[in-house]
Amino acid sequence: MDVLAINQFTQISLILILAAFAIPISRKIAVADIPILIFLGIFFGPVLGIIHDQFASSFLTQFANVGIGLLGVMIILYYESHYMNFRIIRRHLLRIVSLDTVGVILTALVGGALFSLIFGAPISIGFLFGAIISPTDPATLIPMFKRINIKDDISGTLVGESLFNDPIGIILVSVAILFIDPTSSYISGFSGLVNSIGVIGGAIAFLIIQVSIPAFIGIIVGFSVIILNRFLNFENLIIGLLLGIVILEFTALEAAGLTPFPAIIATGAIVGNFSDKSIFWNREANFQENLSFLAQAIIFLALGSMLTRLQLSEYALVGIAMTILVILVARPIAVLGSLLPLFRKNKRTLDLKTITFFSMVGPRGVVSVVMATVPYAVGISSNPQNAELVKYGPTIAVVVSFIVLFSIVLQTIYVPYISKRLFAHPAAQNSENHLPENNH
Repeated sequence: MDVLAINQFTQISLILILAAFAIPISRKIAVADIPILIFLGIFFGPVLGIIHDQFASSFLTQFANVGIGLLGVMIILYYESHYMNFRIIRRHLLRIVSLDTVGVILTALVGGALFSLIFGAPISIGFLFGAIISPTDPATLIPMFKRINIKDDISGTLVGESLFNDPIGIILVSVAILFIDPTSSYISGFSGLVNSIGVIGGAIAFLIIQVSIPAFIGIIVGFSVIILNRFLNFENLIIGLLLGIVILEFTALEAAGLTPFPAIIATGAIVGNFSDKSIFWNREANFQENLSFLAQAIIFLALGSMLTRLQLSEYALVGIAMTILVILVARPIAVLGSLLPLFRKNKRTLDLKTITFFSMVGPRGVVSVVMATVPYAVGISSNPQNAELVKYGPTIAVVVSFIVLFSIVLQTIYVPYISKRLFAHPAAQNSENHLPENNH
């Protein structure tokens, strides 16, 4: 084994060992494990230099030309979608759709304006940055809501938003690149639609394609596995079968230029809601739960390790400032803009405390980190090189990394507190914010 391989295997083993220590440490100091994982990543990464930033960055974003980050998100989404509550999704579908469309667009616009103002970048570059940080992160929200006592209607809406807003963010990134570099090969499929039916029509058609086709595939796959198992009875090997199928869904759809997450979510939801819950299905769910936690630990450790000392010293303050602006300005504007019309129509189903909570909860995650590598890569691959993308691409990548880190740490700390403050007395909440029934 050569020196490079020894070094890489050593760092992978250290990441796995550190992941195990995060749980007892978090229990001892009564802090959620996600900030502990990020702190351990920073301490053993840029501080001690044991986990190299280049290894952490390539491991997270380029492993197998995809990145362990996206593979980890795939595993997390598949497991957590087992427990998707169709009743809550159906009841609050209008909220989720509004947050995933109007909310994401507003986040991109406001975040882009803030980036352009602070860094003096062109509006198009700012919008690209805003599009990258527009999706929220289910990998952070799902374990967070397991730790706090909050109504399923509230947590289900926010998790539903985070499960489905990645395709919108990806489309907005494509729109931004279309304006900056229309000839880029990165947007070849999207630009073909735009040339045929215009930017708005192309974006809508692209969204429908990116969501409906993978979701349909995922539904068919989920029911097919359940039916096959009734005839063949895979027993314990149902674990390997489903893991292999989910990885195949991810690989095939990525190769086809489609976002794989709707398919993975659909497969997990069908398996979780319609399987017969035999002992083998329970073992499959338990295995996926452990694998999901491992993926989460690796992602957050790598996020902390991928920064350098120079980046910490040069960008930490502006990263904190941008995180606070995204949390306290962009997110509230996005939530208010998307939900206030619904609040005016029916105050019984959407109260001011819920809107306030929604506006304070929206961590960014690994999808944003992966997309943050796109601007510079597109810039240097253009012929000739796109000067704006080459100039601002590295800044976007570093600032997005800080926003992801700080938004996760801050929100895992303060969300339990504000949830207690806002929803400590459900009865009082209902009487204060809901109109009395109209007895006509």
